[in-house]
Amino acid sequence: MSESTGSQAAPAPDNTHWGVAYLREDLQDLRQQIREDVKDLRQQNIETNKRIDETNKRIDETNKLIESRFAWLITTMVALTGILIAVIKL
Repeated sequence: MSESTGSQAAPAPDNTHWGVAYLREDLQDLRQQIREDVKDLRQQNIETNKRIDETNKRIDETNKLIESRFAWLITTMVALTGILIAVIKL
C-alpha cells in the first residue's frame, strides 16, 4: 500500500518540465500584456491631463471676461446712480 501511494506522489519528470514551461510562457505573456496595458494607461493619463489643462485655461479666460464685464457693469451703475442723484437734487 505504501508503494502505490509513493508512486502516485512522484510525477514523471517529463510532464513536470512541460508543465513548468507552459506556466512560464503564460507568465511571460501575462507580464507582457500588463506592460502594454500600463503603457496604454499612461498614455491615456497624459492625454486626459492635457485636456484638463486646456479646459482649465478656457475656464480662466472665461473668468477674466466675466470679471471685466462685471467691473464695467458696476462702474456704469455707479455713474448712472450719480447722474440720477444729481438730476433729483436739481
